[in-house]
Amino acid sequence: MKQTNRGETMERIAKYMLKPFVLFICFYLVSCATITVNVYFPAEEVRDAYSSLEEEFLEQDGEDGSNSEQTPETQTVKPTPMPQSRSVYPDEPTLSETKVIVIKREISFDFGNYAWAQGNISQQIAKKIRAMPQVINAYKSRAKRQDVIDNLLSQKKVVEGNQGLLVKKGILTPQETKAFNDENGDRKTIIRGMARAIVEINNLDPTAENINKVLPEAARQFASVRRSGG
Repeated sequence: MKQTNRGETMERIAKYMLKPFVLFICFYLVSCATITVNVYFPAEEVRDAYSSLEEEFLEQDGEDGSNSEQTPETQTVKPTPMPQSRSVYPDEPTLSETKVIVIKREISFDFGNYAWAQGNISQQIAKKIRAMPQVINAYKSRAKRQDVIDNLLSQKKVVEGNQGLLVKKGILTPQETKAFNDENGDRKTIIRGMARAIVEINNLDPTAENINKVLPEAARQFASVRRSGG
């Protein structure tokens, strides 16, 4: 009888000790769990946004250096051109490319509807970019050195790389080296701004991790625009 009671007691103790262990394992597994979400990367619309921004801030400023001296009241903002054949979207448009990223469980699940609900995707992307002062400043800085960069490209001292940055091919003077480094710094700012905009139109938190997931594709599309002449 005593042995039976002792056995029951040991069994109860074992169950008592096992329960918190099982709970700990379950908590650990849940805390480490990840979910996979589809992040829509509208490549064609991203290229349109890049092109319109290049035209607005680079070509316009390059033609008239006095633009930087104008007051906000006298500046004329060039409207974003409507992309050909993409003026109207269905409820869920078929995009040229999609990317799948792994998002940690603490990230919001509400994604994928922002851009479609707001209409023209490339205009929405450009609008988000215009709300990023550091990106606009990067475009304006690029406009001021555009002639120098064009000369370097024409002389084949630098070429357009496949990640959106200039690649050095020849010997540069100290002044040209500074322009080269500053240009690539500004391009990195612009590309990162585009990656952030894509994360935001998917209704995901613009954390560094999420932005870095989209960054390579944002860079590739910027390179495509630059190689095609904007």
